[in-house]
Amino acid sequence: MRPTLLGVLRTAYVLVTALVVATLLPRLGVPPRWVPDLVLVGVVATAVLRGPVHGALVGLLAGWVVQLVPPVGSPLGLTPLVMMVAGLVAGSFRRTSSRSRLRAPVALLAAAAVVLVGRLGSAVLAEGGVEPADDLWRLVATVAVGGLLLPPLLALDRALVRRRLG
Repeated sequence: MRPTLLGVLRTAYVLVTALVVATLLPRLGVPPRWVPDLVLVGVVATAVLRGPVHGALVGLLAGWVVQLVPPVGSPLGLTPLVMMVAGLVAGSFRRTSSRSRLRAPVALLAAAAVVLVGRLGSAVLAEGGVEPADDLWRLVATVAVGGLLLPPLLALDRALVRRRLG
């Protein structure tokens, strides 16, 4: 199995967005509750086009990347598991016969809800305190930004597959 251009671009997207979310956005003064989960948007874009198994695998790998980028705030291994379940859920929205424009945003909302539940569970296990309002605002930010990023990501993915580069 050889790497494809699409695989390299997906990997670069996950690495760059994980670093942007962890380093650049806080430096720009974006409050933590408004920082969108850009890595999740990439996982959902892949999962919606490739299905639940591929989405779970990409979610697991993306979760490991997120887990390794400081600061680590959740118990070791929880982020990859939560992202894997989110990719699995988003991949269940794959329909080869449907071209609905609402499919990807609904998949993103479902995956973001999975991540929200995972974060709340992690907060209870690790810290003992829960701030559901901040996590809800982060979900809103993720869905809003994802609504803007998903169409171009999906279009790029489809174009590369059509040209046999993915």
